[in-house]
Amino acid sequence: MPNCKTTCAYCGVGCGVTVNNLNDKGLVNFSQRHALSVTGDPEHCANTGDLCGKGLALIDSLSMPNKLLYPRKKNIDADNGYHNISWPAAIADIASHLRNTIAQFGADSVAFYLSGQLLNEDYYVANKLAKGFVGTANVDTNSRLCMSSAVSAHMRAFGEDVVPGCYDDLQQADVVVLVGANTAWTHPVLFKKILNARKLRGTKIVVIDPRKTATAAQADLHLPLLPGTDLALFRGLLSSIATSGMNHEYIQNHTEGFEQALNHARYACASLASVAQQTGLTTNQIAEFYSLYQPQNKVVTASSQGVNQSTSGTNTANAIINCHLARGDVGQVGCGPLSLTGQPNAMGGREVGGLATQLACHLGFSAAELQLVGDFWQTEALPQSKGLTATEMFSAMAAGKIKAVWVMGTNPAVSMPDTPLVKKALERCDYVVVSDITADTDTAQYADVLLPAQGWSEKSGTVTNSERTISRQRRFIVPQGESKPDWWALCEVAKQLGFVEAFSFNSSAEIFKEYARLTQKVQQQFPEKQLSLAGLINLTAEQYDTLEPTQWPIAHSSLMGQKNIRLFSQGQFATHNGKACFIVTDCEQQLIEPENQPNKLRLNSGRSRDQWHTMTRTGHVASLAGSNYQPELILDAATLAKHDLKAGGLVAIYHETLLEPLIARAVVESSQLQDMAFLSMHWSAQFSKAGGVNKVVTAQVDPISKQPGFKNQWVGIKAQAVAEQGIEWGQTWVKAERLCWDVKQHISGGVCRHIAAVEGINAALMPQNNSASADKIVGRMMQWREQDKQLSCLITQGSLKSLLITCKNELQIDVNAVQAFINKPFNSKLISQLYQVIRAGNSKIVCACTGVTEAQIEQQMQADFAQGVTTASQMVEATQQQLNCSAVCGSCLNQVIDIADSVVLENQKSKQEVA
Repeated sequence: MPNCKTTCAYCGVGCGVTVNNLNDKGLVNFSQRHALSVTGDPEHCANTGDLCGKGLALIDSLSMPNKLLYPRKKNIDADNGYHNISWPAAIADIASHLRNTIAQFGADSVAFYLSGQLLNEDYYVANKLAKGFVGTANVDTNSRLCMSSAVSAHMRAFGEDVVPGCYDDLQQADVVVLVGANTAWTHPVLFKKILNARKLRGTKIVVIDPRKTATAAQADLHLPLLPGTDLALFRGLLSSIATSGMNHEYIQNHTEGFEQALNHARYACASLASVAQQTGLTTNQIAEFYSLYQPQNKVVTASSQGVNQSTSGTNTANAIINCHLARGDVGQVGCGPLSLTGQPNAMGGREVGGLATQLACHLGFSAAELQLVGDFWQTEALPQSKGLTATEMFSAMAAGKIKAVWVMGTNPAVSMPDTPLVKKALERCDYVVVSDITADTDTAQYADVLLPAQGWSEKSGTVTNSERTISRQRRFIVPQGESKPDWWALCEVAKQLGFVEAFSFNSSAEIFKEYARLTQKVQQQFPEKQLSLAGLINLTAEQYDTLEPTQWPIAHSSLMGQKNIRLFSQGQFATHNGKACFIVTDCEQQLIEPENQPNKLRLNSGRSRDQWHTMTRTGHVASLAGSNYQPELILDAATLAKHDLKAGGLVAIYHETLLEPLIARAVVESSQLQDMAFLSMHWSAQFSKAGGVNKVVTAQVDPISKQPGFKNQWVGIKAQAVAEQGIEWGQTWVKAERLCWDVKQHISGGVCRHIAAVEGINAALMPQNNSASADKIVGRMMQWREQDKQLSCLITQGSLKSLLITCKNELQIDVNAVQAFINKPFNSKLISQLYQVIRAGNSKIVCACTGVTEAQIEQQMQADFAQGVTTASQMVEATQQQLNCSAVCGSCLNQVIDIADSVVLENQKSKQEVA
């Protein structure tokens, strides 16, 4: 049967995906999705056939709860929800409000907040409408939260936001240094390439991260430096390279500013001892790391959010680039700085101009640049200077200065720092439009108008990945309801505002070609610019439909399909004089430690392995929710004891201005430095009553890039006292308002709730049918105790409709096995089987790709040991062959290795005891 080649909807790797079992038209109805399957595209240059657990579950993700199918408008009574309206009514309403807002308050009172989930075509039209015709530069994107420090560093060093290298360099390098990047979890397909390079050519892997992450656990050298001190480490490295490994000729002919940058680095980091004092590392660790940057080694330094999401992120990124400029290896095979993008199209958004600090196509706001874009778009409405960045935008909204905002494909009520302020801003804003695929997001609750956007599988266009490769996302499912492309909705509003000619696009192909023509015009006037899609300006509709992954710059149509293109390899950069700039990396921003806050620690936040952003697209997928089903605060044992916390207990996290704390489960791991903790960034009020981590993250930003410093925040913690904890399956009958802990987990066949209450959960049960309450339950309730647990059952017409199991401490139960009893006849056989499940306990999923649990792996390894497999490496290999865990994307390999080490140690101890 036919298949469809498309691109994954998640991280910036940009993996090619093959959707199998389509019909002859290559397009199926949503109801036929169960027959589809996905595999990695072996012909795509980004992944050559590999996919991670999230990618393999793409089809499962399509069954979206509360999918947004029709435009909705908030009822006049704000407490009474929404009602469906037609697209013409929605378009007219938006255009009317924007027109009136601009007339009364000016263009700057309007803002657009975009997303790296948008396609290039959506991004281009949004930027053109906002800056070109509405006349506001208040157009920013959630890429500000993940990539803007890298953008600023590239522009300062190279003259343009350009990633010089490509993924192939990871496989050609002698040394790969991963800075602030848990690549095994966040970019697992790339980490698999790196591990393969080590196996084939002996590539050394260095990980610089305060945490012993899944990536660090597999490194040849792990540098667990203090948070925020990687800048000092790379300043010291520049001094070391200047002593023993700099390229004098390259520095002289192709760069400027070297002496100033070196003098500052030497002043700030005068010796190994000075670097050690600042970073918390030993001089031996630092010396070993510096020795790897010898001239004979090909080195790639890849960085991600641990660098970017810092109040000194831009300077740290420039410090890394400084080191590679000093070596003269930028753009060379197996060498150079490599920024790993977070989102699937964060790169594309940067290219078209989706950031408030850009105009379009890597242009700023100089007179010449404004003239070029104004002439091309045939407009005189362009703003004359940059607009408000994300944090500035929502602050202005909270202050009443921004009166209308259009949010597309993102969830700022969760993803922005200081979410209480963001929610206040959305509440105060006169008019909020939200385009999304679901009405369940925290942000959607603030919308005056909700627009049903097309999601992955429904929409069609292009995205650009971390190595500058443009790939097609293709439609293979008939759009549900009345969902429309984002570019279409934008164009219809533009036409209603009177800009008919400029927005009369009939397809994404037409938009793409206009974008390509603009890049051509830019390079013609500014020939130093590297971004060029000139070779794609004459694409036919068929060529656009069949476009192969292609890495820019694309100067000629013959270059379609090109890959492994490195830029700046001849030492010619995108600056006015063609020389790269060494940057003096000063302006350090110090994290302010609160004075009157007891029980302080530093909080780090970041990705979980199997979830994405605010879980809008992944939280409902049972196979992805099993490995990380609740908010967990990860600390080391010493920090736990210092704060009188209990492993498995609940912890209240707060800061001075927060009225209600954030609550998480305490988990002890040796991966953490003392007085530090880690909490996943993904949780939201949609899945956890306590909300997400950004509730306690302040809006401190990098002064250059305006990117928030999510990674290093002071918070206070204390134990959260609870009388009872439990899990509920089936019909909801526990009142949420009586709970301090209420976490929703999607499981096979339904949803369960992990709950806790200060005064006891059973007091929070909803009234039964003999009550006058409107929120009543129907059926017969039975309660009894089993050991230390209380079971409460709701039986309706002889079937089990709800089950609540409570206990004083955290319950360890296989929630999927219990779910199988819901709606089954309630009898003694069911009760007996239920007892067996409860007594069996629970084992976490280790491998999301295969669903294999820790208990299954350990059982298999014990059996292998009995058959003579006695080393950890042999056990891992045997387990990969037998269970396939860690053999698909490899992101759980460190966990499998840990289990193998534990099994070997256990059996060795048993042998010694017998002896």
